[in-house]
Amino acid sequence: MNKQLELLRQVRLALNNNQFHDAIDALEQVVKLADENGDIGAKGRHLGNLALLYYRLDRPKKALSAFKEALICAQQVNDRFTESGLLGNIGNILREMKHYKDALQYLDAALQIAEAENNTRGRGIWLSNIGLVYDDLKQPQEAIRYHLEAVEVARELNDQRGLSSRLSNLGNSYVSIGDLQAAIPYFEETVSILRAIGETNELALRLGILGNLYSEWGRSLENPHEAYRAFQHALDFYIETLKIARELNDVVTHAQVMRSIAHVLMFMGHAPQAVEYYQTAAELFQALGMQQEYEQTRHDLKLAEKTISD
Repeated sequence: MNKQLELLRQVRLALNNNQFHDAIDALEQVVKLADENGDIGAKGRHLGNLALLYYRLDRPKKALSAFKEALICAQQVNDRFTESGLLGNIGNILREMKHYKDALQYLDAALQIAEAENNTRGRGIWLSNIGLVYDDLKQPQEAIRYHLEAVEVARELNDQRGLSSRLSNLGNSYVSIGDLQAAIPYFEETVSILRAIGETNELALRLGILGNLYSEWGRSLENPHEAYRAFQHALDFYIETLKIARELNDVVTHAQVMRSIAHVLMFMGHAPQAVEYYQTAAELFQALGMQQEYEQTRHDLKLAEKTISD
C-alpha cells in the first residue's frame, strides 16, 4: 500500500477513536512525506489539518506555527481561497492569545482577499471576527461598523444561523456603550430566528439576555408607565426562559431566572410574589451547593420580606 495512503488511514482511524495524539503523529509524517515529494499543495492541506488538531488539543502556539507554514504553501501555489482562510484562522488564534494588533492585521488581509475573490461568505466571517477583536479592544463604535456589515452579508446569503450570531454580536456592542434601546431589537430578531430554526439552548440564552436588558432599561426610565411596560417585557422573556430551562432540566438556569424574576417583581412593587420566587431560587441554589448565590438570594429574600412588613 502507498505509504501516504496508509498514514492517512491511520489518521482517520485515530480520529474515529478520539486518539488525537496518534493522529498528530501520523499526520506529521504525512506532511514530511508531501514535503519530500515536492507536493506543496498537499503539504499545505495537511499542515492545515494538523493545525486544527493542535488547536483542538489546546496547543495554540503549535497550531499557529502549522497554520503559518500552511499559509506559505497556499501562497506558493497561488491558492487565494485557502490563503484567505488560513490568514483568518491565524487571526482568530492571535485574538484568543490577546495579540489584538497582529490579529487585526491577519484578519484584514483575509478580508481583502475575500473581497477581491468575491468570496461573500468568507467576507462575512472576517468582518464579524474583526468586529469581535474591536469589542475585545473596548472600541465598540468600530466594532459596530464591522458587525453591521457582517449582518448585511448574512442577510444577503440568507444564512439564518450566521445571522442570529451576528445580530447578537451587534447587540452586545450596543450594550457595551449603554444603548440598550438600540441593542434590544437585534436580540429580539435573534430570538425570532432561533425559534424558527429550533436552536433551543441558544434561544434560552438570548431570551435571558432580553429579560436582563428590559429589566435594566426599565430601571433607567423616569416615566413609571414606560418602566412598568419594560419590566413586563422582562418578565415575559424570563418566563419563557424558565420554561425552556425546565424542559432541559437545567437547574442552574432555573434558579438564576427565578431570582431574576423576583428582582423584577420587586421593581414593579409586587413584593409578596417576589418572596415566592426568592424562596424557590434560594432552595435551588442550596440544593446545587452554590453557597454564594444561596446567601445572596437569602439576603434579597429578607429585604423583600421586610418591604412587606413595613
